Amino acid sequence: MYPKLVQPSSESEPNRCYGTLRAMVLGGRFEMGERLGEESLAAELGLSRTPVRAALSRLVADGFVTYSPNRGHRMKVYTAEDVREIYGCRALLESEAVRLVAERGIDETTLAVLDDVLHRMDACIHAGGLSAAELRARYLPLNHRFHATLYAACPNGHLRTLIDKLTELPPVIRNYFNFSGDEFLESHVAHERIVSAIAAREPLRASSLMREHIWVARDRMLGPRPRATAARADARTSTPSPSMPTASSSAGVSQ
Repeated sequence: MYPKLVQPSSESEPNRCYGTLRAMVLGGRFEMGERLGEESLAAELGLSRTPVRAALSRLVADGFVTYSPNRGHRMKVYTAEDVREIYGCRALLESEAVRLVAERGIDETTLAVLDDVLHRMDACIHAGGLSAAELRARYLPLNHRFHATLYAACPNGHLRTLIDKLTELPPVIRNYFNFSGDEFLESHVAHERIVSAIAAREPLRASSLMREHIWVARDRMLGPRPRATAARADARTSTPSPSMPTASSSAGVSQ
């Protein structure tokens, strides 16, 4: 249960309602395709239906929610093709961001933050006694901080803006996929390799590692390709591309 919005506040009621509902969406509160009833949400948040209706309309514009006169507001359903397209874009943008970071060089303060997050991730993965849900709940916020810290160091502000907009969607998708402890470990190892490449001022290596990291995340969600399909796809290309990962992927799951 999310806390009710309370007065007074300098922020307008519609904006606060939107912020709360958006946090609920990004936090995985709702199932894909779930109906978002104005009346029930208004009762939960202690508001009238007017700001809730306005907030839902903004979430439609954000791409998180759909609306039709007969079905009302519902959480968007993401298809396998949506995942492929989103992660293809992410592979292009985020690999370029880390290439620029490595090319320019990363400052010691940011590197220290990344090292601290990596240490916390390692402790989380090796804590022992955690259920899959508990591990996921502890790891994913650290994962978000890792990627956010990394991209904040990118000198291209327009690229940062594009990444911020695009990476808002995968957390919604990711709430419906479960990763094993081994897959979290693979992701952690990939993070360590990316940071090592950046610290060593190896932009092409850092870019390649990030691209593979994101491709593997996509493949974890979609499941393995059929062997015959994978073989035909790999035969058509000898170099990796955002829409065609190689069969020898070795990095970990992204975000």
